[in-house]
Amino acid sequence: MFIPESQTAAFTISFVSGLVFGFAGAIPPGPLNVTVIRDAGIGRTREALRAATGGAVVDGLICGLAGYGLGSILERVVNYPGVRLGLAIFLVLYGLKILIWDRRNEGRPSAAGITPQTSAEGERLDLSFFVGVLHGAANPAVFINWTLFIGFLVSHQLFRPGPLTASALAVGVGLGVFLWFLVLIELVTRLKNHPAGEWIKNSTTLAGVLLVGFGLAFTWKSFRAL
Repeated sequence: MFIPESQTAAFTISFVSGLVFGFAGAIPPGPLNVTVIRDAGIGRTREALRAATGGAVVDGLICGLAGYGLGSILERVVNYPGVRLGLAIFLVLYGLKILIWDRRNEGRPSAAGITPQTSAEGERLDLSFFVGVLHGAANPAVFINWTLFIGFLVSHQLFRPGPLTASALAVGVGLGVFLWFLVLIELVTRLKNHPAGEWIKNSTTLAGVLLVGFGLAFTWKSFRAL
């Protein structure tokens, strides 16, 4: 399909802006960063990639809908106190799972001579994408951050709302977020033979505590909004 020059420029600027800001916006610590670091550190690279993909889809979807002018509707749904509370409780439960279930079963052989981690690998891989989606949606700051980002782009004439530019922005943001997690996974993987790598590998407790902490903080905010 032919795109007029002005639309081509708008499409390109929207895509590049989304790519750059998506990468930068994913760097600050959050629940998904904690999960990706933990999974990559213990050799679950595919699981980390799928969780990262889920988080990237959430960010891209939010920016795309905001660009279409539907962001306020989605924001009202996800920021509804009951929904926010449910997502926050999910983080607490997932953190407790890491602290209790995962730590208890690490390295424990099964009757078949394989670890529970290996026997349940397929199930985890299937669920990891949705874990990433929930981690991304559970962060109450995500809508504020991307709304401010789009406002910045509009005010500096880097984004003109419309179907084409909103699609370009959404794809750019999603790819930018995913690229950050690729860099993070590669960094953690390369550190496996470094003293820091052993610390990352044994950081299950820290990961669980951080996720529970995020969940409790978000739960408190959700209760205050009820």
